[in-house]
Amino acid sequence: MDAIQQLVLLSEKLYATLEKLEEDKNDKRENQIELIDKLLDARGQTIDALDPVSVKAHKDFKLLQALNEGILQRLESCKAEIVSDLRQLQVSKKSEERYVNPYSQLGNLDGTYFDKKE
Repeated sequence: MDAIQQLVLLSEKLYATLEKLEEDKNDKRENQIELIDKLLDARGQTIDALDPVSVKAHKDFKLLQALNEGILQRLESCKAEIVSDLRQLQVSKKSEERYVNPYSQLGNLDGTYFDKKE
């Protein structure tokens, strides 16, 4: 199997994994992200070993382009989901913090007097 065929197989596996990640949403997310990271590393090493001229002349070049576009779109949507989840986590942390200590926003106002006149 030549390097281009290996690249096609890795790209197809990565594409399928990213498609599965969108279906599962939160189930086993960490394991899937680790698998995606490994596939991206292997794919990157395979791409580094290839000659760009020979790839463009190969019969599977159009397939590789289509897979690459799909992979990029799915990675962007995955990133957006993770960012959204992190923002939601920060909001829930603030909400929980306010519930635990409702007077934390008042600061250090014990015994201070505010004069309205200057």
